[in-house]
Amino acid sequence: VEGEWNATFNTPGGPLPLGLIFKVDGEKLTGTAKRSRGDVALTGTVKGDDITFSYTIDYNGDPVTLTFTGKVKGDEMGGTVTFNGQAEDDWSAKRASPAAKPKK
Repeated sequence: VEGEWNATFNTPGGPLPLGLIFKVDGEKLTGTAKRSRGDVALTGTVKGDDITFSYTIDYNGDPVTLTFTGKVKGDEMGGTVTFNGQAEDDWSAKRASPAAKPKK
């Protein structure tokens, strides 16, 4: 799971792209959600092929927590995203190819 992923999730306003950078320490998951409106920190867990992570954004002055749950299968993952624990929709991600990583 560790590394960069290219994700898309559905929202009431349509699908949104999302870059994910994961770091794994045991079952603890940390990282960054790279959004068009600014990057935010994410936290979660990974246990076997089960993954859960969340982050909070400001939406028109209100905090909205997006919680992603799903399954990891090789270089792909996907599942359900909830918005403040209410509305839910689908999300999916594919591992970014190593060639796509920026050179330092």
